Amino acid sequence: MSTTQSLQPMGKPCEAFSYQDAVEAYRHMKLVPVQEYGSSLYGHSLHTWDAGSRFLARCAVCGGYILVQESEFHSFSDAPDDDYTDFFPVSSPEEADELNRKYSGSEIETAFQPRYLMRTNDCLHWSK
Repeated sequence: MSTTQSLQPMGKPCEAFSYQDAVEAYRHMKLVPVQEYGSSLYGHSLHTWDAGSRFLARCAVCGGYILVQESEFHSFSDAPDDDYTDFFPVSSPEEADELNRKYSGSEIETAFQPRYLMRTNDCLHWSK
């Protein structure tokens, strides 16, 4: 039996989203990829900026689900590119797929109602 199957029943988001502190929430999440969605699906981009993708993961600590959106802004100078990762709590693969169907990369960031975890160039904060 795998770790994720023994810890939390199907149908729950990762427990990290109940934490007050964004850094502690991020430390809790040990991502195990479940499904890759790529950079576009359902006729729209699944990232913001210049490059990126989405994937569904389960947390190896609690077994909860997380929809992860990775984006990269390509710098026009010699400065390093900016990296953005959003972690959305979802309760099932079906909910993740519904979000993929409904929202492009920028749309999900404004339409998603529960708070979600944001990592920008290794700085962590909650969306709300």
